[in-house]
Amino acid sequence: MSQDSMLKSYGDRGSQTASIDDAQHATVKAAIDYWRTVRGARRFPARSELTLRGMAAVLPFTLIVAVIDGGADYEFRYVGDAERQAFKRNFKGMRVTDIEKEVPFFGNILHSTYDKVRASGEPFVVRGLVDHEPSDNWMPFHETAFLPLGSADVVDHILIVGVSVPRPEQ
Repeated sequence: MSQDSMLKSYGDRGSQTASIDDAQHATVKAAIDYWRTVRGARRFPARSELTLRGMAAVLPFTLIVAVIDGGADYEFRYVGDAERQAFKRNFKGMRVTDIEKEVPFFGNILHSTYDKVRASGEPFVVRGLVDHEPSDNWMPFHETAFLPLGSADVVDHILIVGVSVPRPEQ
């Protein structure tokens, strides 16, 4: 399935892609503000410019994913506490191809979404239904920012900050 058709399928499940200017949740907005501050006038900041102090408020909700072999795969380098709890697993060090083997549909969505960030170098927000089994304390809807990191217009990492949100009004 192509990147565009996979993302359309994701959208068909009730998720929407939006500009980072349209982020609604305070934690996601804080991550975007930090990313913009570190970025300055450049297209996106380098992974090495992120600091624990600067990201303290959003770290529990954060993933940092490394681009492997130009997008052939992606590796989870940092997985925040809230993300580990939501997914009931610490997948630091895992690759998306590992997830594709275990949960093909979800792995394909991750790969397509990460491909979009890597290829475009553009940040965006996704809101909608989660594509994994929620825990008892975690609502099945999310708002997640996908923020490119790298240098010389090459994305080599992706900063992802996601939170659960109330179910939208029908």
